[in-house]
Amino acid sequence: MQLQKHVNKRFKISIFTLLIGILLYLLFNNGIFEKNNLISNIIRNYLPDMLWIISFFFASITFFKNITQKYIILTSIYVLSIGIIYEVMQKLKIVFGTFDFIDILVYCIAIIIACFIEKNYMEGKNEKEKN
Repeated sequence: MQLQKHVNKRFKISIFTLLIGILLYLLFNNGIFEKNNLISNIIRNYLPDMLWIISFFFASITFFKNITQKYIILTSIYVLSIGIIYEVMQKLKIVFGTFDFIDILVYCIAIIIACFIEKNYMEGKNEKEKN
């Protein structure tokens, strides 16, 4: 039962961040919101990518029972590598898109945020188990 609770929480984080990322992408790329200022450009160009990376991270760890710090680090490297490979493929014109080094920085920030969320989640879980 305890495992199911943790799976549900990670799964919810994954789905929530994915849906918010999709929503932001659709709203800002279909002309619904103004695109000509710095804040809207950041939201349009980088926030969905950040949310998708966070979603991918949590989707990658959702169904594992014993999540160790080593597993978190390996998952972080894996997810970050996928993002970087995709950006390089854009640079090489293998996939559609525009290479942007800032996207890679955003992926790194997203992984740090995801690890921070997971660390706080794990600390909260450990404190509850002690009580």
